[in-house]
Amino acid sequence: MNKERILEILDYVVKSTRADAVEAVLVGGESYLTGFANNYIHRNVGEENYELSIRVVLGKKIGASSTSDLSNDAIDAAIENAIGIAKLQKENKDFVSLPKNYPGETEFKFVSDIPDADTRASIVKVLVDESKKYGFVSSGKFEAELMQLAVKNSLGVERYMERTASTLKNIVMTDTSSGFSQDSKADYRDIDVQNILEESLEVAKMAQNPVSIEPGKYEVILTPYAVEEFLSSMKYLSLSAKNIEEGTSFMKGHFGEKMFPDLITLFDDGLNDETLKMGFDFEGVPKKKVTFIENGVVGDVVYDSFYAYKEGKEPTGHSLPQPNELGAYPMNFFVGKGGSTVEEMISHVEKGLFVQRFWYTNPMEPVTLLITGMTRDGLFLIENGKITKPVKHMRFTESILNAFNNCLEISNISKIIYEDGAVTTAPYMRIKDFNFTSATEF
Repeated sequence: MNKERILEILDYVVKSTRADAVEAVLVGGESYLTGFANNYIHRNVGEENYELSIRVVLGKKIGASSTSDLSNDAIDAAIENAIGIAKLQKENKDFVSLPKNYPGETEFKFVSDIPDADTRASIVKVLVDESKKYGFVSSGKFEAELMQLAVKNSLGVERYMERTASTLKNIVMTDTSSGFSQDSKADYRDIDVQNILEESLEVAKMAQNPVSIEPGKYEVILTPYAVEEFLSSMKYLSLSAKNIEEGTSFMKGHFGEKMFPDLITLFDDGLNDETLKMGFDFEGVPKKKVTFIENGVVGDVVYDSFYAYKEGKEPTGHSLPQPNELGAYPMNFFVGKGGSTVEEMISHVEKGLFVQRFWYTNPMEPVTLLITGMTRDGLFLIENGKITKPVKHMRFTESILNAFNNCLEISNISKIIYEDGAVTTAPYMRIKDFNFTSATEF
């Protein structure tokens, strides 16, 4: 669907709705997937899909409705549904207003070519053919999308964005091990297929026939995949104004305080060149860079319009589609780089573990960010500055806050990791006394 038709739909909603205020958000576009397993492509699909969300305001009562049917009849029904829901709500005394129209660009295009089915299949073939040479099994997916987002409200907001993104993931399985690699880029031609091939294959080779070691505290080097997964809970438990109000954030009561070593810097920046860019949020508010931690000092949190206006502040451009239970969310999260190469970091470990990836992570205590989870797709012993042998996977139970305070070194390179619509740009981290609480038999 072109921009003109999308804005025509939003204009129809705003002009047709009889309410004190109204907001229309249309998100969707084209998405494509080439999935492969057991060295075969098993699906090669694509679709174009859109969802229209409508939020109406009656005094301090708010109702919302959505539809993927974009005919006028369906839109009229969604409008009436939203109004009917609003009438049934209790007044929200903390609600001030929908977002006003902030100055800034109204149109953003971060667009490159999308790989067609043959191109995706030819790239997957490279991965699969190489795994077959060693008798291994390759599985994964190659996803590509053209996302379109448009927001219009009755207070004058009107913004439109297009963005492309492609993600290639490869998991190589042997009889006793697995290896993983992933990359995401706005332009699929910037994905380093050879690097993905070599990383996933080499890790799978190296991880064969792992040995057991006792759980306990180890110095670790976490890859960007492991860093992204380890910190994932923090993004919805700690970094928004809603988290502060609800008391789940470690930042509450510590703004301006130095809590961590100088090398810890965390921020969100939707227009940084090292992310998949977003120009504005799902309320049409332009993106601002927000620094959560700078050189160990606690900075600020992200705001949507509800919490910003409630506190007499301005929104930062981090709203998710409304209504939602999370509040504002860092969609372009960064862990600041350090100055070390990965080789230097490994050479500094006398005895420790190299963690390729975590999975199945869950928060156990929100304020201290105590997280538990499992290693996967490669766990290696480091001895005297060298990776010496694969070890069987282990469960960890560790606080993110402790890990920050125990961080010894951060790499000078990062990787863009795109998961569930949000982007994390993460480096390698070297952390002492990382707590592994149990071992597996695999």
